[in-house]
Amino acid sequence: MGRKKQAKRTYKDGLFRKLFNNKKDLLDLYNALSGRNYPKGTPLRIVTLEECLFGDLKNDLAFIIDGRLIILIEHQSTVNPNMPFRMFCYLAREYEREFYSNDIYGKTLVQIPTPEMYVFYNGKEDIPLEQELKLSDAFFEKRDKLFVEVTVKIINVNYEKGARLLEKCRLLREYSILIHKIRLRCEKGMELKDAISISVRECIKEGILAVFLKRNGGEIMSFLYQALSREECEAIREQDGYVRGLEDGKEEGLQLGKEEQQRFSAEKLKAMDMPAAEIAEVTGLPIDEIEAL
Repeated sequence: MGRKKQAKRTYKDGLFRKLFNNKKDLLDLYNALSGRNYPKGTPLRIVTLEECLFGDLKNDLAFIIDGRLIILIEHQSTVNPNMPFRMFCYLAREYEREFYSNDIYGKTLVQIPTPEMYVFYNGKEDIPLEQELKLSDAFFEKRDKLFVEVTVKIINVNYEKGARLLEKCRLLREYSILIHKIRLRCEKGMELKDAISISVRECIKEGILAVFLKRNGGEIMSFLYQALSREECEAIREQDGYVRGLEDGKEEGLQLGKEEQQRFSAEKLKAMDMPAAEIAEVTGLPIDEIEAL
């Protein structure tokens, strides 16, 4: 049997998945989300999809608690109205992978875990603390009676917004504090690279994600830089009319905007001494073009 294709890692994989990479932290997170009190040792199985096995389908976090609940969580810096559709696809693939068998053709009811779907939002756009998106919002025909529905709960986890969830989940709160510190420094004119470095050191000193940052500091700084640089690129792209060009269907402007975004990201990552091969994977630019920057 040939070697499995390795899943391509992104900043989101490296940061959010790494933060919640063990069963204890996931159980604490779900207890905070739901208001329940599942005790330590409750059976929990991580079932996150990997794109190497499922094509383009890859989610951030998925886990089954006590065989009765399946929880899907996405971490987003923009509000995506298509999240219910995406979650629907993720859930269908999870059910297929975990529970599909010849038993579904029999007379005995095959029981499956009850799904719950969440998005943790930490972008710059001002949105409510909590809101819901529904799959039916995308249906062409609006009906009183629906045969299929998917509801996704969006939770604003920005530290300054004071979501109740952050009061209940220490790990998520401390992550939000770190992002908040970085953004505050950037708003005051500090270079992103310096803002990340100083904020990480400050958090360690204050006991905020201290163990996590000491253990993974360099890697996390790189992931943070990619994530926040992407936010900057999106802001610049809008200012330059890139999004307007996309909406107007101007293909030439779209391509120019895309190339400018790639070069902008590559220059930032190169300044952090990231290897050219990794920059190429993140930005999509050829290695020789990156080396010439």
